[in-house]
Formats: sequence, structure tokens, C-alpha cells
Amino acid sequence: MQNNNGRPDLSTLRIIRSLELFSDDQLNNLAQSLTINVANPGDHIIAAGDTGSYSLYILSGDAIGRAVDGITQKVKTMNDGWLQPVAQLRPSLYDVDAINTVHYLEISDEQLSELSKALESEHPQVEVRFIDQGETANRLTSELFQDILSENIKLPTLPDIVVKVQQEFAREDYDLERILELIQSDPVITAYLIKHANSPLYQGSSPVESLRQAVVRLGMKAVQQHVIIIAATRLFQEKSVGMKQRMRQLWKSSRRVAAFSRVLAAKSGAFDPDAAQMAGLLSDLGVIAILEYAQEHSEQYDDEKALDQTIKSLRPQINSMLLQKWNLGDELVTVGEESRSWFRNNSVSADLCDLVLVARYHSNLGTEHADQLPVLSRMPAFEKLKLTDFGSQDSIEFMKESQDEVAAIEQMLGSI
Repeated sequence: MQNNNGRPDLSTLRIIRSLELFSDDQLNNLAQSLTINVANPGDHIIAAGDTGSYSLYILSGDAIGRAVDGITQKVKTMNDGWLQPVAQLRPSLYDVDAINTVHYLEISDEQLSELSKALESEHPQVEVRFIDQGETANRLTSELFQDILSENIKLPTLPDIVVKVQQEFAREDYDLERILELIQSDPVITAYLIKHANSPLYQGSSPVESLRQAVVRLGMKAVQQHVIIIAATRLFQEKSVGMKQRMRQLWKSSRRVAAFSRVLAAKSGAFDPDAAQMAGLLSDLGVIAILEYAQEHSEQYDDEKALDQTIKSLRPQINSMLLQKWNLGDELVTVGEESRSWFRNNSVSADLCDLVLVARYHSNLGTEHADQLPVLSRMPAFEKLKLTDFGSQDSIEFMKESQDEVAAIEQMLGSI
């Protein structure tokens, strides 16, 4: 488990799935920046409210998770022979306490990103910086988190018409005529579907002029997904002047992730492009709830840095809560929770979250966030997608080749 100096050995790091793409030399370098921590019986390993961006692995000993409502559950540390992270979703909604003596390891994504970039450049000496996990949450973060715990957080709701359409689709013997009737009662949804059916993404031999024709061309599954997309788009628009710039930035980034998700889905051939586009667009939807909360607490919203920290800290949790409230399924909830975890590696094959991760990576290239990106070849999601003729050095070329298609999808989604 560990060397004499209290650092993890290679065999320990090799059973952490998110590290499987790193070489032995890279893992040995990483080990030099890590220390195996020890918790005594009753010690907090993770405290409720912890917002640190790191993964924690229990190497030996037993721990128990204790929710705020008092419900307890023994923590599972292994899955199919792999060490799995404990209480990965942040902020943690429960305490994790040691039952007996526990040895554990903390690894931040920032450490892995820095390591991958340094070693990719073949630096002879690698010095990995430690990330401070003890950053004090600002007041806005603390108050919002307390409202999450008390279930007193206001989340955006789906319009009634969208709820009714989704309920109809949920029936095994759904009625097409009823769905058409519901959609036709909303001119905006009707116009969007007709416009989308006539876009280059679906263009047929003749133009679509009616909702019925649009539904036939798009297919029922795509119609269901695009109704959700329209509902999400409206949420970005219904904001006061005070949040307008923030909402525009969020919309532009979400729209770009959606566009790259669709392009990558088509390129991989393993994902439905409409489902991928929807997943990309919804992947940061919970930020809307954070902005609304900040707007209601305007005395704290004035601190831009505090708001940025709150968004970074609470985005996964709020995304999860919102997508669960909308009853969009576990796959999309996972996208909301984990589509910013560059080194996630939950399974052997790629899932929708892996696709959105790679799409997000490319949407950040050429932006102010590009220097925070890891090396693409070290991302498990990229490796699992196995895109034909697409290597880690081809990202810029891929972006050039895809820019017209990405721009067309962005234009189709529109602006706010």
C-alpha cells in the first residue's frame, strides 16, 4: 500500500481507474506529491459541506457515511477490483467518519492536469503543486448550501405544456395525435420544430411546412428531446437586467458544448446526435438556479469573485438536483454531476458523460480556460470514445474541420 516514506506505491495507484492511462514513470512522479493520511476511529474523513475539488480513496479500514437526517450507511471502497472515490459529489451532503483506523489518499484533478502537461512536455524534473483543499467558503456559498440541506432552494420548473408532452411520451402507448395537439398549442415550440426539421441537420428533398411533417422527419425521440431543449432555452431568457451578461455567457458556453457534443456523437457513431446535443445544453443548467439565488441575495451578488466561487463549488450538486427534478433519467443526471471531471473513469466503455466531457474540452480550446485543460491523451473519456483517425494532436485540426457544422448548430439554437 505504501512506501516507507508514507507515500502510496505503484500497485496502489494502479487500481485507481482514473489513473490507468498514466505510465509507471508518471505514477511514480505523482506518488512523490501524495501522502497517505491516517484517520482515527470517529474522525471526520469528509465533512458535510466539503466543496474541495479532489477525489478521496480509502486504502484500508472502514468508514461510515452519515447524512444530515441521521441515516447512516457503510462506505463502499472497491468496485470490480478498482478503488472508487468516496463522496465524489460536491458539496458533500453527509459526513464520512472513520469506524476504525483508516488510511486514505486525496488526489485533485488539478494535480493530474499539471502532471499530465508537465510529463507530456518531457520535463526532466516534475514538481506538482499541492492544491489547498481548505478554502473557506464565502457567505453566498454557505447560505445556498444550507438551503440545499433544508430543501429550501428554488429550482426552475418545466413549463406546463412541456410537462404534459413528457407525460404523454412516458406512456407505452402514447397518442401521436394528442402529442401533436399539445405541441400545436405552443406556437414557439411548433415554429422551432418546423425550423429545425428544415435545417441542414435534417434537410430532406422538400421543405417541411407543417408540424406533422416536422415530427415525421425528426422522429418521435428527437421531438421529445427538442421539446426539452426549447424549455431549457427559455430559462436562459427569463432573467432580469442584473443577470443578463452572466446569462449570455452561460448560454454561449452551454450552446457551444451542445454543438460539439452533437458533432462528436455523429463522428463516433455510438451516440444519438440529438441526445448528445440535449445533454451538452443541459450540462450546466443548474447554474441558472445559482444565478437566481444570487440575484435574490443581491448584497452578496455584488462580489463577482464570491459568485464565481459559489458556481464552481455548487454547480454539480445543483445540476443534479435540477435534472432529477425534471425526471430526465440517471444518464443526464450523471452528465450534470460529472461532466467537468476530466479524469472520471467509471466504466470500460464510453457513456454520454464521457462524450460531453470531450465536447467541453474542445469548447474550451482557444479560450481563457485553455491553460487549465489537461493533456487530451490522458483523459479516459477521450481514450474510450476511440474516434476514428483522431489523435490527441489533432484537436485543432478537428476544430477547423468542424467549425462550419458547430456554427450551424449554434445558429440553430439561437441567441438570447
